[in-house]
Amino acid sequence: MQTEYSESENVIRRLHEITQAYDKGFDVQMEALIRLGMERFKLEIGILARVEGDTYIVDKCVCPEHMPLKPGDEFEFGMTYCAVTCEADGVVAVEHVGQSDVLGAHPAYRQFGLESYIAVPIHIGGMTWGTLNFSSPAPYPRKFKPKDVDALQLMASWIEVEMVRRRQEEQLRSLNAKLKEMASVDPLTNLMNRRAFMELLERSLNQMQRCKSGGEAAVLLLDIDHFKTLNDTYGHLLGDKMLVEFANVMQRNLRSYDAVARYGGDEFIIWLGDTSREGIEAVCDRLMSGLDQSKAIDENVTVSIGIFHFRTRVAEQDWMAEFVHPEQIIDVMIAKADQALYQAKAAGRGQYQFNSEGAVYLDTLS
Repeated sequence: MQTEYSESENVIRRLHEITQAYDKGFDVQMEALIRLGMERFKLEIGILARVEGDTYIVDKCVCPEHMPLKPGDEFEFGMTYCAVTCEADGVVAVEHVGQSDVLGAHPAYRQFGLESYIAVPIHIGGMTWGTLNFSSPAPYPRKFKPKDVDALQLMASWIEVEMVRRRQEEQLRSLNAKLKEMASVDPLTNLMNRRAFMELLERSLNQMQRCKSGGEAAVLLLDIDHFKTLNDTYGHLLGDKMLVEFANVMQRNLRSYDAVARYGGDEFIIWLGDTSREGIEAVCDRLMSGLDQSKAIDENVTVSIGIFHFRTRVAEQDWMAEFVHPEQIIDVMIAKADQALYQAKAAGRGQYQFNSEGAVYLDTLS
């Protein structure tokens, strides 16, 4: 027969094994911890419960199959023993609830008839999160001992530390995601910034190079005509509003797999994948029409667009060998779109121009 010391030593050893098994996940760890408690206290029901306002919610539980209790079940908080536990300074341990001054008159005893109960509050960030509790319809056959209280407090301490750790990890993941988004988004227009667009363009070109059937795409450079004059006349706030409105116009008039970014100042850049010349012209017409309807200022606002449209080529032999790396051609593509933008402005603004070379094969850009 195990001595009280050896039983406690066994609990500590097994608790260490459970808490170190991070690779199994929190749910598996919690089930193992609850089962350890049920075995230690020789009780039928083990529950990790959280409290939200006046609601008691079963978060994790282990119980006999004939008991209709499962995670997600909710009860009125005041109708549970945990209402007493959460007000306690430490462990509440009652061997025979019916004979207890603490819980004998509690409505939960009349409703659920649980005779034996041992529980401890769970505190997170200085606030009561819920309880870890074990119970049984039958009275406890012996007295709860100080070693039982110590074991339960040890379990609760790990749960509190682990929940804080998981909360901090989640906050860190959220912060990292936000920082990553901030690093790739223009703060004024919420479009991609230049860096993020270049990364997307490189990925898109890599995909096109690997498409054996070839393909067509286009890079468009756009800027609002006479923007500096408008900005000086109406002020920077209205200038910023105009940029935001145009960003919204572009987002509404592009396909889900197209991409648009703020390239700098009043200049924007668009990637149109899998598109023909007719498709490009339709997009440009929609963008110009959308800007015409802008209500930012009481005068007509136009945009000039330079377009570089190209096709990939499928060679008969070793089709990948003839292609240059995307990093080598992105600057050339943008330069060609910029040349077309200059031509659109020279021709009177408020229009779009294709690069004078027309559509070319991707592997001739080096």
